[in-house]
Amino acid sequence: MKKVIVFILTVIFLLSLTITGGAQEPIKIGALFALTGGLAPFGPPIVSGAKLAVEQVNKAGGILGRRLELVIRDTATAPAVGLDAASKLIHLDRVVAIIGALSSGVTFASSSVTIPARIVLISPASTSPMLTDLEDDDFVFRTVLSDAFQGVVQGKLALDLGYKTASVIYVNNPYGKGLAEVFKNEFEAGGGQVLAMVPYEENKPSYRGEVEKAIVGAPAAINLIAYPVDGNKVLVQAVELGYEGTYIFSDGMKGEDVAGGPAADYIVGTLGTAPGPMEVEVAEAFEKDYNEAFGPTTVPYNDTCYDALALIALAIKRVGPSFLDMTQEQQGTAIRDNLRAVANPPGEIVTYNEFARAFKLLEEGKDINYEGVSGPIIFDEHGDTIAGAIEIWQNFEGRARTVRIVEVRAE
Repeated sequence: MKKVIVFILTVIFLLSLTITGGAQEPIKIGALFALTGGLAPFGPPIVSGAKLAVEQVNKAGGILGRRLELVIRDTATAPAVGLDAASKLIHLDRVVAIIGALSSGVTFASSSVTIPARIVLISPASTSPMLTDLEDDDFVFRTVLSDAFQGVVQGKLALDLGYKTASVIYVNNPYGKGLAEVFKNEFEAGGGQVLAMVPYEENKPSYRGEVEKAIVGAPAAINLIAYPVDGNKVLVQAVELGYEGTYIFSDGMKGEDVAGGPAADYIVGTLGTAPGPMEVEVAEAFEKDYNEAFGPTTVPYNDTCYDALALIALAIKRVGPSFLDMTQEQQGTAIRDNLRAVANPPGEIVTYNEFARAFKLLEEGKDINYEGVSGPIIFDEHGDTIAGAIEIWQNFEGRARTVRIVEVRAE
């Protein structure tokens, strides 16, 4: 009889461990990032922004008694690979939301899986203006400004530098096309002339033909809208072909992989643009913590990636304990329906590394307004953020340094 009782108690104990273990399963957030391919130099430094946010959320006690877990899958900077990675995050990893992708083309492809699955996709780096009009049932957001802003600043920069002519070499995807068109319109509206608009396909061994087209007529500048791996090839071949003008670079060319790359000696002092952080007090604290954890970088978007993760965490907390009893589709919909409530005014302002305070306010039924390390995040009806800054940066001593911050806001 005692053996039976011991056996029953053992079974009950093991069952309780199973139930308790299940109750402590982490809440999984997916991450679609380029770890290989044309944007490979960008992936690790950017996703580290989300890693920092996950660490801080968990130090604050997690969400609803659960830890957060970041599940990262490689997009290889390729739409087909990104689509497959997004599908695996949803159906195999069972994530409740996804941060990514970096390339706008990969974000478009991935959204064809995330939208019908009712999973929120927040990109920290996809800047194509075409994303604004995506029919997404409000499941695609971004914490980075659209290139509708960056292209205007690029055009004004070229005019301010006194360039009368320019050619554009751009990656042939939604990011490249969108930014190139906005630049062209702004530059020519101000009196400049675009001599050539030259698209390029990714991962080619040579871009000699594209460079030859771009330098016809000896433009004063080439606006190179590219990713670092292929962009470096373009620069080397421009040098080999004797191009003597200068360059303007897009955000995809910012960072030490280009500034200290094979054409480094020929691009010292050249300028570029990128969506950048507004001058907010918490930016310095974020940079300090980030550098201590992962090392310094001049690659953009680690701040917008942090903000994307922070907003997902706050939205889940706002839903409350019922979130844990929902299906995956219901969880995705609940996150979508609460994002603007934690991001947009009104509400008590919370900011960088204030998760414990924000969670307490939400538990008390109070409204919050998250203002991020990249600046205030205010989502419009398209899931775009309507206010932010464009950074003008310069290549100097193998790194990209900030020259000026231009604050912008949708009218």
